[in-house]
Amino acid sequence: MGILDAPFVQITKAQRRHSYITAVESVSQANNASGLTFRAAHSFLRKPTQVRLVFSNNQAVPVTFAQTGAATCRSYNASLSPAASSEWTAGGPVTIPAAQGTNQPSMVYGPWIQVYAQESVDDPGTYPVMVYAYLDPSQPNYSNNNYDLSWMESESKASGGYWAQRNQAGDQATNPGTFSSSTVQARGAIAGIEALCEKPGISDMLGGDSIAAGAGQTLLGKTDVYRAMQAINLTNPALPVGYIAAGWGGQNSATYLSRMLYMLPIIKPDVLVLTVGTPNDGVPSLSGQRANRFLIDQVTDLARSLGIRVLLRGWAPHSVVADNWQQGTLTITPTYPVPTVSGDAYRQDQNARMAALDGQSNLYFTIRPSGLGDGARPERYLPIYTTDTNHPNDAGWARAGVIIQPDLQRAHRGFR
Repeated sequence: MGILDAPFVQITKAQRRHSYITAVESVSQANNASGLTFRAAHSFLRKPTQVRLVFSNNQAVPVTFAQTGAATCRSYNASLSPAASSEWTAGGPVTIPAAQGTNQPSMVYGPWIQVYAQESVDDPGTYPVMVYAYLDPSQPNYSNNNYDLSWMESESKASGGYWAQRNQAGDQATNPGTFSSSTVQARGAIAGIEALCEKPGISDMLGGDSIAAGAGQTLLGKTDVYRAMQAINLTNPALPVGYIAAGWGGQNSATYLSRMLYMLPIIKPDVLVLTVGTPNDGVPSLSGQRANRFLIDQVTDLARSLGIRVLLRGWAPHSVVADNWQQGTLTITPTYPVPTVSGDAYRQDQNARMAALDGQSNLYFTIRPSGLGDGARPERYLPIYTTDTNHPNDAGWARAGVIIQPDLQRAHRGFR
């Protein structure tokens, strides 16, 4: 039986939670004495009845937002203010705990806020939501966790991928009508919005390193999973797909797999797309593969205990010119049956071991990034698919989206 014909072991009711979360990278933003009000907007593909904001914190101290709020409308203008009637509802304050450790941000939801869905006049079939968060003036600064996602301003909202961000000095939470900034923000304190909708949808979360964060291309953050989500949603599926970005540039497998152990009980996606290896670990080795597999087993076991399906995402080829891996020699244990030599053989073996799990107890496998390789031993990216020699480029990400889409749809099968 081939991978594409692997059986499915679970019929699952999809959640009514529709998520769009963009928390993937860290920058530090200074506050001022009067505080800052952040605003964000997203269009959902089902009617929301309640929404809540998502926050991340990469600082060593907790961060407090004095007020949050939400509204719906039929149309909004450049300052993310309603161009037609809307009803702003306050959600209350929220405190985000201190980071777990270096490059290990905490993540928390704000309170649920009741909203009344209104269909967009600009994009019929979608339901716009606007939210705000007012940073407590006592906060000297705030680390917000996003790649530059300003490109999403021009995305089609009907695809379920539209995301807009603004901010303005002072407290526009007390009176939302005073917010007037129309400046497009690449980053913002609001990491995402989750909506409880009248009908269910599927939420996919992508975890891993900078490749999982969508680095290396013109439109930073537009990963293979994001592109596949867009393509699926444009077919008007019975269950639209939401996107949760949890890649973090520079993390090694021990760090991002530990982060998944922290995030899964909080976020609880329907499907976790999990990268099974990274060049940030150094040259692939027997000891590295063992440590990696140990943590992957922990993450997949936790995910399945929470009812989360896992799509294991193949380890990309490596071609950093200053650190080209040799092929190496694969062994079962050190020096047996031949002397151990670290190299690409262990990346290839890791992908093969993960592929063997496909179809077993809600585990699936996609070759995705490795599908951009030249097939040689050792394997490198095909030059057409990378510019910086370490991440896919525009052409690489477009190809990767095509490769992963059918595997993602396999992982979606059985939801109802």
